[in-house]
Amino acid sequence: MAKVKLDINNYARSQPPKVRQWLAEIDKLMLDGNCRIASSLVSNSKRTDAKFSYTSKRTRKAICIINMGTSGNYISMRGNHFVHPIGDNVILDELPEEMLDFVMKGAGCGSGHCLNRDYTVNADNTCVHKHAEVFEFKGQKSFKCSHYGWNVDLNEATDFEILTKWIVLETAWRLSKPV
Repeated sequence: MAKVKLDINNYARSQPPKVRQWLAEIDKLMLDGNCRIASSLVSNSKRTDAKFSYTSKRTRKAICIINMGTSGNYISMRGNHFVHPIGDNVILDELPEEMLDFVMKGAGCGSGHCLNRDYTVNADNTCVHKHAEVFEFKGQKSFKCSHYGWNVDLNEATDFEILTKWIVLETAWRLSKPV
């Protein structure tokens, strides 16, 4: 069977106008920002979803994953620019309180134990995704599984301005060491 490239704009047609417009703008922004897109259709007895994964060609790190379908419409944000900061240009200071609280709770996969309770990396590496990345903001520690991000629902009430800024910071982020 031939591999078919999915177009995010075709899947966005069923979304409210505000969401549809933002998805088209973000898709263009990331493709113009030197990102690679991988798309797939996940279809089984539990769900039918279109999944669009954006990865930086420069760093080979995930920027975000957009999911649309029966399991919900959401974007899974990554946090390379604040988990591994280069300079002071991070979004955490600008996030609305409820979003900052959500981010600071951490993003774990549930598949294994990436961390000990004191936020030290689990030495026996029992997580299937290697280990979590620990970061600190204003004295509070948090973590992100190296495989997962923060899921934000895509609907009319979504703060698209802050998500766009977050994506811009992620696409501009560079590793301190060459890959």
